[in-house]
Amino acid sequence: MVLYCRDPDQAAYINEKHANSKYLSQFTLPDNITATTDLAEALANTDLIVHALPCQMSPNFFAANKDLIPPNVCICSTAKGLYVETKQLLGDAIMAALGRPQPLAFLSGPSFAAEIMKGDPTVVVVASKTLYHAVNIQKIMSSACMRIYVSQDIVGVQLGGALKNPLAIGAGLIEGMGLGINTMSAYVTRSCAELQTLAVAMGGDRKTIGGLSGIGDLMLTAFGSLSRNRTCGMRLCKGETLEDILKSCTVEGVPTASVAVYYADACGMECPLFRAVDGILSGKMTPEECKHYLMSRKLGKE
Repeated sequence: MVLYCRDPDQAAYINEKHANSKYLSQFTLPDNITATTDLAEALANTDLIVHALPCQMSPNFFAANKDLIPPNVCICSTAKGLYVETKQLLGDAIMAALGRPQPLAFLSGPSFAAEIMKGDPTVVVVASKTLYHAVNIQKIMSSACMRIYVSQDIVGVQLGGALKNPLAIGAGLIEGMGLGINTMSAYVTRSCAELQTLAVAMGGDRKTIGGLSGIGDLMLTAFGSLSRNRTCGMRLCKGETLEDILKSCTVEGVPTASVAVYYADACGMECPLFRAVDGILSGKMTPEECKHYLMSRKLGKE
């Protein structure tokens, strides 16, 4: 297994110390993992490409390196987000960047990397239009600690993994404001409803959104202490600027929030929670103003 690194020092450290100097350095990597800064070397004779770049960086990377990527090899994307520049699903943006047919799969679900490395039982889903590719990845990646389900709903799996991120920022905002479990329970319940409704309107399957890549991942990201989206919301309530927060880590829910609102507008949907989170992130509303906006809306039925 070959890991492509852009940083020569990181690659050297992985090869010498069998650990990643930048991420989760406390864990020892398997001996069969090597690293290189040469993408052609990393892709030589490969049977599967696992893509783990941040969403917003991905299309440009694929466009720049498409000639090195074998067109018959499946790319399994683990990125969770919507491409802001073109307001596309990441898979559509990747295919546009490659400019050719390419097998593509999406791995998503509640899965913090640190807990995977610890060996905690983890369950996720992989989706591909062609079931063969999903099953192949399922067989390669499943283990005693990792259980993978398969799906052909690539739209639902992508939307579930992406749209839950801004909603998790909202959960962090609630916690940062010091609001109680009444508020949090109501927020997460209504978040599940908005997530399902919007994703289905965009072509996803309701069962997919109700599963691992949708509500399952939302539970992880809204409540997990390792969640960067949740932490972002909490840090905003402490007075930190969004600019400073984004300097310290990638928070996919920030760019995704505006695309979620764009999708809601396109579908003629209200989606007040998505709009509230985007309003805070864009500086149009304060958390207190959002609370008033949400609680003073016209009453309705569930």
